[in-house]
Amino acid sequence: MNPDFLPEIGRAVRDIAAYAHRGEVTDQTLAELAEELERAVHLVRSAQGKTTPANRCSRHPGGPIDPTADNGCLLCGTANRRPARTLPEGVELGEVLRAVADDGHEAAAARYGAQAVARALAIGTRHPSKPRPGQTARKPHPEGETTR
Repeated sequence: MNPDFLPEIGRAVRDIAAYAHRGEVTDQTLAELAEELERAVHLVRSAQGKTTPANRCSRHPGGPIDPTADNGCLLCGTANRRPARTLPEGVELGEVLRAVADDGHEAAAARYGAQAVARALAIGTRHPSKPRPGQTARKPHPEGETTR
């Protein structure tokens, strides 16, 4: 058992006991009591080393919690709320990749911006068989047919 959880467990139990002294019990009061009980059970399980994933995220099961996210994961929720970053207007992917290859990351980032360099590297290192965002996959040529 992990004794670091004992003070927090004690607070949770005291909060639960405080509900016994309330004169009026409403649906809201019962809902609050249920939340406190769930919190206390979670703390006891954590102290035992039997933690359950706090969120329902398969990518970040032990990650931070965001109650407003669909799966309860702060990391996925933040990524879903953030709009996709695009290359700056007038900047070509190949141009940024050539600058990285020729001048290095720092010089390319100073010239085109860190977002453009990161985006170009992410897109530029994909296998050619995988289409880039906004691009359709190329169809293979039929057998025996040549292109010029």
